[in-house]
Amino acid sequence: MDIRRNLYVAAFVGASLSYIFNVLAFTGTFDGFRWFVFAVGFLGVTFGFEKFMGWQTG
Repeated sequence: MDIRRNLYVAAFVGASLSYIFNVLAFTGTFDGFRWFVFAVGFLGVTFGFEKFMGWQTG
């Protein structure tokens, strides 16, 4: 579980940084609520996809 947790954290940090830099580059402003919605959606899709793949292979 430790390796999976590290992968989740690394993916979340990478996606968050990408989102923040893209939002700043294209709009020039940062909204914390929109980032929170993105983070919840990203983690939800990532976790859901992992569960779906586990259901398909197990």
